[in-house]
Amino acid sequence: MNEKNRTGLPESAAAGGTFADAWKNGKEPGTGPEDFRKLVGFEIVERRMGYAKGELAVKPCHLNVLGVIHGGVLFTIADTTSGTAASTGRPYAVPTVNGSINYLKAGKNTEKITAEAEEIKNGRNFSVCVCKIYDDKGELLATTTMTFFHLMPPEAEGKAI
Repeated sequence: MNEKNRTGLPESAAAGGTFADAWKNGKEPGTGPEDFRKLVGFEIVERRMGYAKGELAVKPCHLNVLGVIHGGVLFTIADTTSGTAASTGRPYAVPTVNGSINYLKAGKNTEKITAEAEEIKNGRNFSVCVCKIYDDKGELLATTTMTFFHLMPPEAEGKAI
C-alpha cells in the first residue's frame, strides 16, 4: 500500500471507484453510470442531514420465486437509504458495519416501495439509523436498524470533526 493508494487495493482496483479514490478526484462516490442504485432501479428522492427517503418502482427482476419482493431488495434499499441519511451533509463516507431487518409483510401486488430512514444516533465514529419500508398502499413491509462507520477522507484522517 503506497501513500497515494490508502485503500490497500491494487491501483487497478482503486481506480474502480473506492471512496478514497473518489475523494481524491473530487467526485461523489457511487454516482457513475454503473452505480449499484441505478442497476437496482432505486432512487433517493429526498435527503437532508439525518434523514433520507427513497423509492423503487417494482419490476419482475425484484421478485423472488414466490412472486413477492425479494428480501435482498428490501435490505438493499434500507441500507442505501440509511447510509444516505447518515452521510448527507457530513465530511465522511459511511460503510455499513452491521444491519438487521425484520420482514413484517410480504411485498406483493405493489407497484412501488418507499423507504424512509432516520438517524437516531450520530457518535464520534459510528451512526445508527432506523428505516421503514412501505408498499404503495402504505403498508409496512419491513423495519431495519443499520450501523455505519465514519470513514474519513484521507486528508482528514487524524482530525477531529
